[in-house]
Amino acid sequence: MKFNGDLNELMQKLGSLAVVGEWRVVNRNQHQFRAKSKAIMNWFPSTGTVSFQGPTQAANLMRELVSQILFGGGPAHSPTETETRAEATADLARTMPGERGYFLDGTYADSEIVIGLVGAVGTDLDEVVRVVGDRLRAFRYACESIRISTDIISPLAPVEQTSSEYDRISGFMAAGNALRKRTEDKAVLALGVALKVNQFRSGQEPGRRAFVVKSLKHPEVVQRLRSIYSDGFFLLGVHADHARRSNFLIRERGMTDEQASRLIEKDADESDPFGQHTRDTYHLSDFFINHNGHSDSLKNQIWRVLDLLFGKPYVTPTFDEYAMFMAFSAALRSADLSRQVGAVLTQHGSIVATGANDVPKAHGGLYWPEIDPATHCANDAKDGRDYMRGEDSNVVQKKAIIDSILAAIPEHLHSQVAPIIRSSRIRDITEYGRVVHAEMEALLAGARAGVGTVGGELYCTTFPCHNCAKHIIAAGVKRVVYVEPYPKSKALEFHSDSISLERDGTNVVFEPFIGVGPRSFFNLFSTSLGSGYPIKRKTSDGQIVDWCESDAKLRTQLLPCSYMEREDLAAALLATYLEEKADEQ
Repeated sequence: MKFNGDLNELMQKLGSLAVVGEWRVVNRNQHQFRAKSKAIMNWFPSTGTVSFQGPTQAANLMRELVSQILFGGGPAHSPTETETRAEATADLARTMPGERGYFLDGTYADSEIVIGLVGAVGTDLDEVVRVVGDRLRAFRYACESIRISTDIISPLAPVEQTSSEYDRISGFMAAGNALRKRTEDKAVLALGVALKVNQFRSGQEPGRRAFVVKSLKHPEVVQRLRSIYSDGFFLLGVHADHARRSNFLIRERGMTDEQASRLIEKDADESDPFGQHTRDTYHLSDFFINHNGHSDSLKNQIWRVLDLLFGKPYVTPTFDEYAMFMAFSAALRSADLSRQVGAVLTQHGSIVATGANDVPKAHGGLYWPEIDPATHCANDAKDGRDYMRGEDSNVVQKKAIIDSILAAIPEHLHSQVAPIIRSSRIRDITEYGRVVHAEMEALLAGARAGVGTVGGELYCTTFPCHNCAKHIIAAGVKRVVYVEPYPKSKALEFHSDSISLERDGTNVVFEPFIGVGPRSFFNLFSTSLGSGYPIKRKTSDGQIVDWCESDAKLRTQLLPCSYMEREDLAAALLATYLEEKADEQ
C-alpha cells in the first residue's frame, strides 16, 4: 500500500481515527499511527509505503479500514458503510485478543539494533560508521552514533582539552582506565552506553533505530552489552594492518613515529587489568571486516553483513567462513584446562582433517569420552585427560622451575626476587603440557588418514604458537587463517624467513580471518534452526522469494520487553557508582 501525499494530508484523511490512537515520529522517514488496540500503521515519506504491524487481528483491521478510507472513495457513502467503519474504529480502541502474543507471533518488525565497533587505534572507524548508517537507511532505520570517548567518558571523567591528538587519545585512555578502577567495574562504560541509548529514545517507544558504538576496548564491556541487549547486539571487528594504522596516526593525526608506535602498543594490551585490552576484545566479534583503504571493498563487506542480519535469503557462507566455523566446532571437543583451540586442514576447497588441543592416546588420535554400554554414561579414561589427573602438568612444572631457582637464592631475598621471577617469561613456557596443540593434531590427523599437507590451508581459532609454526612450515602448508591473536607466539620472530603477514607468493602467509564469525554463523546462515525467524527462499509455486530492503526486518528481533528493564538497571547502577564517588569527595 502506498500514499504519495504529505503528512498533513495523510493525517487529515485519517482524521476519524484520531480518537483511537496517536501519531508519533519515529525518525525523519518514518511516521507511525499507534492505536489503543496495539495496531500500528507505518508511513515512509521517501517511498510512500504504508505498512501495518501489531497483533494480527488488530493489524488486519487497521489495514482494511485505512485502505477503505484512503482508496475507497473517502467518506462513507451509505448508512451501512458508515456503521461498518464506526464499528471498526471502535474495535481499534479496544485491546484485541492475543495482545500478549504481539512480541511472540512473529509480527513485530521494528526492532532496535546495537552495533559495537572494535578496531585497534589508528583504524578509521568514522568511515565504517558512515557506510553502516548509509546502508541502514535502505532498511528504513535511523542511525545514531555513540562515541565512547566524547559521549561516555567525557561526561563521567572530564578529559583536559588539548590540540595534540596524541595527548587527546592518551587522555581518554587514562580517563577510561581511571573510571574502571574507580568503580571497580571493568564494564562500567557499557552502563554509559545503555544510558545514552535510553536518552536517545527520550521516552518514545522503540522503533527502527540503530545505535552504532565506537570503539569498544575491553572484553567485559562487550559481555555486559550482550547481557543487556542479547540477540540485538552485534560486534563488528574492523581490521587494518599495522602499517596502515601507523600511517593514519602519523599523516592524518599529526603524530610522530614514536608517538604512533607507543599508542598502538598501549592500545593493544595494557598491563593494567583496568586498562584497554583491544586485542582481547577484537576476537569476540560477530563479524570481521578488512579496512584496507578501498572504499568499495569496505562498502561491499558491510552491505553483506547487514543484508544477512536482515534476512536476505541468498547470502551463504564463503569457504573461509565455513572452514573457520568448523575449526571452532572442532575446538568444542577439547577438555583442556586452559582454553579450547580448534583447527582444520583443507585441500582444494575441502576439509580433510580436524584438530583440537587435547591429550593424545595410544595408537593415535586424542581422547574422547566413551559410552559405557551398561550404564550409558559418557566416561573419560582414568589418567587420560588432564582433568582426570587433577592438574595441568605445564603449570606444575613451571612452578617447580621457579621453586628450584628460589631454593638456590638466600631466603631473606625471596620476598624481593619471587615476584620478579614469577612475572618473567618463565610463565610463557608451554613445552611441559601433555596436550597436542590443535594445529599439530590437524596435521597428524591428515597424516594418519594418508592425506597430503603440501599446498594445504590451515584454519585456526588462535594464532599458532612458535612450536606449531615450525611444523606448519615443514608440512608445506601455504596459508594459515586465524581469529584470536596469541601474543606469546614467537612464530614471526623465529621464522621471519618463511612466514609473511601478506601474500607474497613465496612464504607461508599468516592472515587474520575476515567474514562472518563463528558466533553468528549458525543463527544467520541456518534457514530454520537458528534463534531468528525461519527463512523462505521460494514461493508455493516454486518461484524465488523477492527480497527487498525496505520490507526486510532483523532476523533476530530485539523485543522491548526483553531488554528495556535491563537497560534501566544498567543506568541505575551507573548512577549508584557516581553517587558513591560524590559521597567520597
